[in-house]
Amino acid sequence: MNPLLRRLRGMLGVGITWGVAWSIAFSLLAVVVGVLDPDSIDPGEEPWRIGVFMGILGFVSGAAFAALLSLSERRRTLRDLSVWKSALFGFVGASLLPILTPAADSMVLLLGPLGAALAAGSVAIARRGELAGQDPARQVAGPRLGAPSEAD
Repeated sequence: MNPLLRRLRGMLGVGITWGVAWSIAFSLLAVVVGVLDPDSIDPGEEPWRIGVFMGILGFVSGAAFAALLSLSERRRTLRDLSVWKSALFGFVGASLLPILTPAADSMVLLLGPLGAALAAGSVAIARRGELAGQDPARQVAGPRLGAPSEAD
């Protein structure tokens, strides 16, 4: 598979994963707020609407994180990636939309840590999956990010 298509497929996968996670998290948060303080929910702020909006925002943020990671760490293996560095990229990816759009800049305080947590978790899970799925002979080097796999 073409390396550019492979990167785009990875960005799409990360974006969808983040979109679903953000949609669920913020829908549940809206339900909790609606139960504890129903007067604070205005018309048009139903949990499903918040879920859809935040799912789209999560998709864009996840794709931005994947693009940052792909561009800056393309020569490294998953095992070589620092979880802290990926968390930083996740924070930046999640913070881009509130900074670059008319949304309140204070959203960075909520979305940045969420992006950092999802990014660190994504890399940690990918590392664990990489180690579990390889035979011991291949666990020394590991594949490079953005490099074509043997299946491509």
